[in-house]
Amino acid sequence: FLCTASLSLPPTCAAVADLVRAAMNAMAGGQAPQVSPAEMMVAEMKGMADIFAKMTASCYSKCIPNVKEEKLSVGEMSCVDRCVNKFLDVHQKVGVELQAAAAGGAPAPASAAAE
Repeated sequence: FLCTASLSLPPTCAAVADLVRAAMNAMAGGQAPQVSPAEMMVAEMKGMADIFAKMTASCYSKCIPNVKEEKLSVGEMSCVDRCVNKFLDVHQKVGVELQAAAAGGAPAPASAAAE
């Protein structure tokens, strides 16, 4: 998931940032990070909920300018489908690049990111 670097991070981003800082501090000191698997799972779930909320808000504002009927029109459904697919594709590609950068390797080739 993506957290923007600003002075006031959303609570989920702040929690993940704290976990990352703790892990980096521990690695800098040559010690293994002291983060439990349960804490990592909670941080990941919060991150996914944050991504879902951002995707929902973004695609809703782009594809559904006003609500006139109880069902989406064909154009609105198509727009939402494309928006969600693009959002998830970009999120996945950025995640692959960040993992590669964190591992100290070169950016992953585009063919590996598409899988």
